[in-house]
Amino acid sequence: MTFPCCEAVKVLLGRMVDQRQFPSSPGDAAGAGNHMSEDDQIKIAKRIGLVQHLPIGTYDSTSKKARECVICMVEFCVDEAVRYLPCMHIYHVHCIDDWLIRSLTCPSCLEPVDAALLTSYETT
Repeated sequence: MTFPCCEAVKVLLGRMVDQRQFPSSPGDAAGAGNHMSEDDQIKIAKRIGLVQHLPIGTYDSTSKKARECVICMVEFCVDEAVRYLPCMHIYHVHCIDDWLIRSLTCPSCLEPVDAALLTSYETT
């Protein structure tokens, strides 16, 4: 049995290896390797797990704050899926998911997303 989150991990890991964002060894700065280390795979899997806990909603035109995704600079469409960060900034789901795999900070305010997520779980 395959779970959707497992498929998401495989897709993102494959994409990152294809883009050579994670070298296979410390001396492989050019990214010539085709495999990530086990530590890098674990790091990515943990980040994907955190990202999946962030809420997804739909954009409505009544929002006065954000009209475009600051990552891709494309305007949001009404009823388009957006992901909310704990700091209340919104982004296209695919844009922010890719961003958060690389950096666990909000691209707008640089607030650490992982700390806010962990704090929200401790208080509930």
